[in-house]
Amino acid sequence: MSPLKYIVAAIALCLPLAACGTEPAGTGALPEDPIEEPELTAAESSLLPTEAADEHAHEAAVLVEGPAEDDAALFDDDFAIPAFDEDVVDDLSSGTPTLAAPGASALQPLLKSGLHPRASDGLRAAGVAAWRLTQTIGNAPASAGVHLADGSVNGKPYTAAVDISVSSLSAAQIHNLLEKLAKVGFAAWYRKSGSDGWSGANHIHAVYANCLMKSALRSQVRSWLVGRNGLVSNTTYRWHTFSATARSTVKSKFAQSKDGTTNGGSGFSARVNTSGAPLTIRAGATSTSAAIGSVADGAFVTIRCQRVGQQITGTYGTTTLWDKIGDGYVSDAYISTGSDGRVAPDCP
Repeated sequence: MSPLKYIVAAIALCLPLAACGTEPAGTGALPEDPIEEPELTAAESSLLPTEAADEHAHEAAVLVEGPAEDDAALFDDDFAIPAFDEDVVDDLSSGTPTLAAPGASALQPLLKSGLHPRASDGLRAAGVAAWRLTQTIGNAPASAGVHLADGSVNGKPYTAAVDISVSSLSAAQIHNLLEKLAKVGFAAWYRKSGSDGWSGANHIHAVYANCLMKSALRSQVRSWLVGRNGLVSNTTYRWHTFSATARSTVKSKFAQSKDGTTNGGSGFSARVNTSGAPLTIRAGATSTSAAIGSVADGAFVTIRCQRVGQQITGTYGTTTLWDKIGDGYVSDAYISTGSDGRVAPDCP
């Protein structure tokens, strides 16, 4: 069995043509990609919510629906693999809606009304149950409108923002939950009263990065990416330090949605790992198929679908699985996905 392939993040690629070549061999560690994100502008900072909390908006007695479950053990570690970001029908788009590709798996039912379908699937991947979701669409005055609806997809309104109960979780488990959320694409903060500028009920506030969202939420994601608290003070967030994998996942999913301005960017987040050499993109799932481009080692990619092809040995062992990125295919032996198996639907 090949080594477990750790996910980093994904952005859609537009690749130039490259010279023909064989798939390179490699055994090195996944290359690091430093997070280089500009600080927020004054205009972006002005859109962030105030530190003054609306207590009523976060009390469990008001918003937690249904019985609490004994699920704390699910957060004893921080491992999480992102869900495949399915195509959605953007009801507010002026263009032709993008429908699911043939063979694509159906979106799962929403955990709670008001969630974006991709965010709902992401929460499942992080182990978050429906009863922990305390707010999706809402209009608490102190939240500066961040929970107002962002749009409508598949016939249902949604917001990219969600609040999550930390009931019965230890500090270590909350740290793990924050990591899980980021590893599946959420910019997330633990709002602990008295810490990082927050005054109010303890909870997690999270924003799913790969969907169309309002300007206030785009500013919050940007604030998270530069290591700040997502509040109007925009000070350094100190309660939790996110891993490079978590930061890269959120950054790349945000890029998939063109910084929160579209509902495009469907696919599975992944990263190239060849230990240095560019990876050849081919017209078919064999090393003898025409080379139509290349992608750099360490680059983020979006896998749209997968198919069985020629057996290839690479960084992650030997496999017959090939991943479609853009208009061509690359061997899964050189792609970090967090899984040794399939992560996307069959290519038609």
